[in-house]
Amino acid sequence: MPLDRLVDREPRQFAYFHRLMGYSILSLIVVIYSFTSPDAHYQIYIPVFLLFVLLIAPKLDRWLQYKFDKTVTRNVFFTLDAIAVAVALAGVHLSLVLSFTSLFALLYTAINARISFMAASLASIIGIIVFYSTTIFIFGFQEYFEPTSQELTVISLICLIIFINIGNYYQHTRIEKLNQLRQHYYNQMTRYMTFANQLSRYAPLQLWQSIMRGETEAKIEYKRKKLTIFFSDIQGFTELSETLIPDDLAFLLNDYLSHMTEIAKQYEATVDKFMGDAILIFFGDPTSQGVEKDAKSCVEMAIAMRQQMKILRERWKKMGYPALHIRMGISTGYCHVGNYGATHRMAYTIVGRDANLAARLQYAAEIDEVLISDDTYQLVKNEFLCAPKAPIYLKGIQSAVKTWQVMEKYTAKKLDNQQWFDYEYKGFHLVLNMEEVQNFEYPELVEVLEKMILRIKLQQDLTNAQGVVRLKLEDEIK
Repeated sequence: MPLDRLVDREPRQFAYFHRLMGYSILSLIVVIYSFTSPDAHYQIYIPVFLLFVLLIAPKLDRWLQYKFDKTVTRNVFFTLDAIAVAVALAGVHLSLVLSFTSLFALLYTAINARISFMAASLASIIGIIVFYSTTIFIFGFQEYFEPTSQELTVISLICLIIFINIGNYYQHTRIEKLNQLRQHYYNQMTRYMTFANQLSRYAPLQLWQSIMRGETEAKIEYKRKKLTIFFSDIQGFTELSETLIPDDLAFLLNDYLSHMTEIAKQYEATVDKFMGDAILIFFGDPTSQGVEKDAKSCVEMAIAMRQQMKILRERWKKMGYPALHIRMGISTGYCHVGNYGATHRMAYTIVGRDANLAARLQYAAEIDEVLISDDTYQLVKNEFLCAPKAPIYLKGIQSAVKTWQVMEKYTAKKLDNQQWFDYEYKGFHLVLNMEEVQNFEYPELVEVLEKMILRIKLQQDLTNAQGVVRLKLEDEIK
């Protein structure tokens, strides 16, 4: 539309266009007044004054923008508008309708430009001074507030309506464009956040959060820190992969990795990588709670994984899969941690002797065993019960390595409100995780346990101390 092309411009350009339109309306009204009023003398020069103001406005705008901020620029130009209106009102001798329309247009400009009360008051005072100065020295004192002719009344009202409607139309279109631009930026931000969330799944959570907060840069660098490294895998998984179809194998692997990763997330561990069924996790970077606390969190995480694996194993057995067990190794020591690779493709990982030691300890561990190095044991021995094992020789390590087997946590007492129950005896294995049981399932669990108790008591009544089935009374009489 022609009006859209006329109005569609930047705020500074539209402000000049709107001022040009307002001054043109003032000039038209003053010219008509000068030809229709017998008391007109110098009013014909007012359009020349307004044209001069319009000619210097662009240069004045650039100078003010260079020297001052936008608020000062708006206030200066509003003062110029007040002076222009004052000169025009002095020229028409405060003709009633013309004065009303001019002052209303000036008030609309002040509201539209968000002129402060102090600036508007100062501009009003300057306008009053200009009005009386031009009245005294140029236009002279005449009859004020005379009724305006019908022609000027109609023209002034039409011009006022056009002036205000064009300003409102510009504001409306500007708001629509800003809303569209805001929606576009919102969609782009949502799109980029979606991409970032998807890409974050290929990097450790702590590293991704650190990059998003601006604390870490994606560049090749590393540092030497004391870390606690955890390594685990599923015993016999390689042989199992040859007997299962790919879909079943993928289900078992993803189910196992998802549960282990969730446990690692609860302990704020850094999941380095998955290597088939093996998991490399470490504590101490990019966030750390101290070397001792990191080591204790790592051991506690390993115990939680071992308990979770028992639940998974029972569930997989009911689904027809073979019983699977894990082996875990933990070591503590200095490693280099950071970004390795090329500028266009890098990986956040650890390099060092203790990273290899954790892998070797995992390989040497028995099924469902948590094997830790002596350095880790010295950090956790006050909170975890550990059994010493014979020193072992590991591949790539010259001297024998002293190792310890983690049994349980000292603070893990059988309390009335405990959430985990894990009891295993010959022919009996109870694994209960109260955190995964819903309230409405309690009656069913109580019923199952009561049936088990009745069955055990019945078996006790049917057998003697040697486990032999008791004979009936008539069978015992020879």
